[in-house]
Amino acid sequence: MVNPFAISWLWRGFKGRSVTFALLFASFVLGWSLSRYVNVLLTRLGVHWLYALLLPAFFFMWLAKREDRFMPDEAKRKLWARWLIGGSIILAILLAWLR
Repeated sequence: MVNPFAISWLWRGFKGRSVTFALLFASFVLGWSLSRYVNVLLTRLGVHWLYALLLPAFFFMWLAKREDRFMPDEAKRKLWARWLIGGSIILAILLAWLR
């Protein structure tokens, strides 16, 4: 079954030129869960489990909204987002082929 969030992240990465969502899509395609690592970090810091589940989502939404401050050039964001998405798909296909 396909994760519906990954399709949403793909769309936001291409259409919205969002590097944050492109990075989340790339991490999903390659099997690395960035949200899980943030969750583990928060749990080790003693944050309640419910907040440790919710805070990564709010963090990535906050980061996506502030992207224009980190990368003011929209053309550069578009290029980075498309390279992340395309590169992760190519790398996933290459890794599957090598296995």
